[in-house]
Amino acid sequence: MTVHVHTLGGCASLPLAAYLKALGVLRLVGEQADPGVRARWADGGFQLITALDEDDLAEFFLARYAPTPLLAPWNGGSGFYPKDTKAGIDPIANSPAPRFADYAAEIQRVRARLAGVTELPTKEEKSDLLAGLRRAWRGGAQSWLAAATILLDEGDPKYPALLGTGGNDGRLDFTNNFMQHLIELFDPGSGAPQPGARSLLEGALFGVPIAGMVGKAIGQFSPGDAGGPNSSEGYKADGAINRWDFVLMLEGALLLEVAAVRRLDSVKLPLASAPFAVRSRPAGYATACDAEKSSRGEQWFPLWSQPATLEEVRLLFTEGRLSVGKAPAKTALEAAQAVSRLGAARGISAFERYGFLERNGQSNLAVPLGRWEVQPTERVELLDEVRPWIDRFGSAARAKNAPAAFGRHLRRLEGATLAICRANTAEGWQALLCALAEAEEGLRARPKATGSARLQPLPPLSPAWIEAIDDGTAEVRLARAIGSQTVPGWLQAPDRAKIGSIRRHCLPLEPGARARFLVRDETLASSVDVVWRGRDLASDLLQVVLRRGLQSIKAGHGRLLLAGRAFATLEDVESFVDGRLDEQRLGLLARGLMAVEWSRSRTEAPPSAGAPPPDGVPPLYPLALFRSLYAPARPQQTQGSAGADLVAAQTPPLDLAPLRLLSQGRPQEATRLAIARLRGSGLTPRHREVALSPDQGRRIASSIAIPLRSSTHTSLLWALRRPATDKV
Repeated sequence: MTVHVHTLGGCASLPLAAYLKALGVLRLVGEQADPGVRARWADGGFQLITALDEDDLAEFFLARYAPTPLLAPWNGGSGFYPKDTKAGIDPIANSPAPRFADYAAEIQRVRARLAGVTELPTKEEKSDLLAGLRRAWRGGAQSWLAAATILLDEGDPKYPALLGTGGNDGRLDFTNNFMQHLIELFDPGSGAPQPGARSLLEGALFGVPIAGMVGKAIGQFSPGDAGGPNSSEGYKADGAINRWDFVLMLEGALLLEVAAVRRLDSVKLPLASAPFAVRSRPAGYATACDAEKSSRGEQWFPLWSQPATLEEVRLLFTEGRLSVGKAPAKTALEAAQAVSRLGAARGISAFERYGFLERNGQSNLAVPLGRWEVQPTERVELLDEVRPWIDRFGSAARAKNAPAAFGRHLRRLEGATLAICRANTAEGWQALLCALAEAEEGLRARPKATGSARLQPLPPLSPAWIEAIDDGTAEVRLARAIGSQTVPGWLQAPDRAKIGSIRRHCLPLEPGARARFLVRDETLASSVDVVWRGRDLASDLLQVVLRRGLQSIKAGHGRLLLAGRAFATLEDVESFVDGRLDEQRLGLLARGLMAVEWSRSRTEAPPSAGAPPPDGVPPLYPLALFRSLYAPARPQQTQGSAGADLVAAQTPPLDLAPLRLLSQGRPQEATRLAIARLRGSGLTPRHREVALSPDQGRRIASSIAIPLRSSTHTSLLWALRRPATDKV
């Protein structure tokens, strides 16, 4: 048997009408002409693999195709009520043509059921009518009912978004228009094709240019053909569609039957019982905004690259679901995560994402929101750590009277999450971590809304986030060092729990808790320890150092109780002091990394102190001065290159006065006091005076909050101390 491969250029995956048309061609050929037909999406279009050649394919649709009896007697405008248009339903009901026999018989049966009814059914009557039709209809009519309606156990009807509200969209009844298009394609008396039907078919299947388009509505399925302003060379035009497009589109929709749902499920997500349907999220596409929210949700339509039979495709839609773990995806975010995990049916290569959105006034349109390739994304499991938190935040952001800022944060979170599901890049993970940090900061900034909604800080993150965001830049290295800081390991347990990590200077946290807000009377409690405000990184770091210094002194310790598990390089700290970094990104990354469970990470072991740095590469002297004053640990004894025993200076007792002077813009006084303190501890600095601007002084003071390796501190001491041969 000869097999023909037809590339149907008129059946693309965009717009939705063309996608459904492709399904319609496959279904009709498989059911009425060639049971062995297969199809796939390839070369930018839909490929039909069949025993029919091109002439046979045309002959089938023109001479043998029997339309599925699509009827919607529960709708106004369906043709069954006195005020409805009869232009399509009456000719088909009275047609003697064999191709219309089933259609005519079904119309007569429905009319008999509605005998004497002149008004649209009430809500209760509609439920009874749908239940009766569900029991009576078989074959294609039953598939149509299953695709257009959801009948709950209690009998309440719901409607999946794909076919509007039970087969109509506003005043457009799909079934009545379907019948009107049929009698324009086929003579109702003989069933023979009307003049021009073949050329229209070639245009619908193969995308060839044709004449004979009509100004008829197509509903939400093809926004570009809907007409309206800016639809032609003039200012306004009617819609222009190919009659075959409408007919084949509805025939294809029958493959998307809706699963039966229990009332509990329907209350939670009445639309998600449709294949690959999820709640809408205005994120991940260019026009995303709050105005794009849609109660009709989204639907993700699969593209498969391997040839599949009609039954395989039918099974794909019957069992069609995207899963996150063992649970079905309920939102666009979960759908994207499922796709990135290959959590879709085998053989699917991509999904076309459509949102059922209001555009052009209050018209509902199936708007394409981008193609999602099915490919594994590394580290996507990290999203599991924050998805429940984002969901909880999203519920609060969408609540009545929620702060507008919550909505802005939510859009950033969802957009960043979707971007990661598309591509695994360090920049993408950074964007998500920054969005998480911004959202968490937004919670702190709105204590009443946060407390009443019972929201919590970011949950503990695994150390894998550190690698995920690493792009090799100074900002990431510094953020890692800042975010890793906690109390020194030698501190006793009571003080460790009371003072805690650097995160306690950003958020009011319960004592001993890493991810619970301190709440009083349904509002976040105020805390003098919270000094990080998220506006200026240098100021925030300086306030952290001053506050942690007061805590250290109050606890009776002579050292700054702030120790890092990761360390910055001296060059990175100098870049920060010179103001050469993206500090907004640096600050947000540091805030996000404070949620990492650093105890689970591999702590960077500081190398032992070594020889002095080579000549010609001296570190910034003022930086060396103040970093030596606030060194976190005592340098070890080292052996000089000349063999003389050198004893490194002892860190003087903690004194915040030099830092306060720097914060006040008094660098000369601060340096003189710092030199005096170091001389008193046994260290003789090279210089008695240091030229330092007020801004440099403040930034050097801020840099105390950036941990350095002990070897780097030793290098700074070598650069700072006066050689033994120099006179004092």
